[in-house]
Amino acid sequence: QQGYEYVSLTAEPIDVHIAKILPEPFVRRLMALPIRQEDRELIVAMADPSDILAIDEISRATGLRVLPVFTTETDLEWAMAQLYDDVSGKVNQAAALADAIEFSEGPGENGAGEVLVLGNEAAPPVIQMVDSILQGAITARATDIHLEPHAQQARVRYRIDGLLYDKALIPRLMYAAVVSRIKILAALDIAEHVKPQDGRISMRLRDREYDVRVGITATAFGERVVMRLLDKSNVLVGLERLGIPPDQELIIDTIIRKPHGMVLVTGPTGSGKTTTLYSCLQRVNDSSRNIMTIEDPVEYYIEGISQIPVRPRAGMTFATGLRSMLRQDPNIIMVGEIRDAETAKIAVHAALTGHLVFSTLHTNDASGSVVRLVDMGIEPYFITSSLIATIGQRLVRRLCQGCRLPYEASRDIATELGLPADSRPTLYRPVGCRECEQTGYKGRLSVMEIFRMNEVIRELVLARKPATALREAAISSGMSAISDAATARVLDGTTSMEELRRVIYLEE
Repeated sequence: QQGYEYVSLTAEPIDVHIAKILPEPFVRRLMALPIRQEDRELIVAMADPSDILAIDEISRATGLRVLPVFTTETDLEWAMAQLYDDVSGKVNQAAALADAIEFSEGPGENGAGEVLVLGNEAAPPVIQMVDSILQGAITARATDIHLEPHAQQARVRYRIDGLLYDKALIPRLMYAAVVSRIKILAALDIAEHVKPQDGRISMRLRDREYDVRVGITATAFGERVVMRLLDKSNVLVGLERLGIPPDQELIIDTIIRKPHGMVLVTGPTGSGKTTTLYSCLQRVNDSSRNIMTIEDPVEYYIEGISQIPVRPRAGMTFATGLRSMLRQDPNIIMVGEIRDAETAKIAVHAALTGHLVFSTLHTNDASGSVVRLVDMGIEPYFITSSLIATIGQRLVRRLCQGCRLPYEASRDIATELGLPADSRPTLYRPVGCRECEQTGYKGRLSVMEIFRMNEVIRELVLARKPATALREAAISSGMSAISDAATARVLDGTTSMEELRRVIYLEE
């Protein structure tokens, strides 16, 4: 904002007493946070310091003259998280208010397209508690929320950058009411306590819309709830933002522009396979192609692409959806996952008949995809004719650049990294600061290996050689192993040795 002083709230000290001179809803609505007071002048950090109406409103509320300074919305979100988003405190506060809880909402609230708006402080305690848990998860960049009942109380945990962190405890007597509230929002049966249930919630926080996938299953001490958060307004990540080196990006760009064939992405659950598929689709999406997907569920909607959700009860499975798509004149097809032999056969057939097919498999490495397809009943000569490449990947956490600490690697670590024993590279370890919420990490990136079909590998596949032989041939042909890709990110200070050991199994 030209003409206004810029303040970085992550670096500027904030007077907590002054910051709380305005109520939280007031601050969030105006995106304006008081940071200090000088005599009768209140310095207020604002996303839009030229907003005269907001400045007048703050001046009337405080009785002080307002001096606006400019800060980013990201900095304001971070500062508000530090000041207000105490999930544990809010849960405890709501529990203290809940003497008697009654539900007046009918089943199916929010099920007909209504959007839950978070942040209503006048709501009953249980509603406040659920709102606080959801709001805290969004602010903490969590991808999943776990509500886990135990003998005396229930535990709330957030999955942030792939790991679970304890956030709050819910009193045992109040937990059933919390689960009922979530069931109501997700249009589930509140009277059902034995059978597993799945639903979804649409909600909005500070003008951003989120989709929440809800899964509930019965345990010994009550119903366990897992909620997956999807930011619908989030811009999809392009290939260039996956964190992969330029040479691998170029290889992927080359293979996804083939006119037909099959490209697979492999890795364990939570390794970023879907994100990589979406990134590939984004790269090839233009008006000259008909692109269709079958997904379970559709996580992000992409303009210009026809996306079909799996609905088993309605008879729409991956296999039936794939058959249907082949009658829709597609150029490019994405199948969320190849789970069974039927889907595998249809996908390979599509790749052989002039379509470019993207999909995922659950295998430990890229070369294992060939063996998995053979195990599913696909003949080797079909695999060699259809498979273009398989991308094997993992996600590693990025070290927080604000607090990472350099150290000299020991002889043992150098050997573990495949370096000469007498080398002493400078590595970095996590520390923890307020910017990364004391975890030492902020964000994640992909580490990949790209297994490409060539003449040597074709001969091995036709001879039904094991995955180890295929892998050795691929490395001899120039494939960079996933462990090498991860090691490179340790050596350049992007991630840590601890993270490498957690995610990648080093055989050497």
